[in-house]
Amino acid sequence: MQAHAEMLICVQREWNGWRTAQVRLRDLQDVHWFQPSRAPNPLVHGYISCANIVAGQIPHDCECTRSPHRLLVCVLKRHSTAAAYAEVARRADEQHTGPPSARAPRYRHESCHSC
Repeated sequence: MQAHAEMLICVQREWNGWRTAQVRLRDLQDVHWFQPSRAPNPLVHGYISCANIVAGQIPHDCECTRSPHRLLVCVLKRHSTAAAYAEVARRADEQHTGPPSARAPRYRHESCHSC
């Protein structure tokens, strides 16, 4: 992963949303597969800090509590370079197939965990 750590990836809050942001690959945490409601199949998701957004904007409310916030985001293959998507898919696969102690804790998938 070190070779790709500084690579920018496109993320969005909803799999079918239109607002996107750019974050560094190294800032995407707890990468996992998740199938949102009405999505045709499981998609790569992970968490970012709103303070790590390099460009663009992810809708959330920084005024309801102290920031930064930990945001659930989706990484779509069609918005990613082949190398970036291969890396996030590999990380999601590791979470899915690793032993229970190595998997990320389960989080509620909602808009703002802090609010």
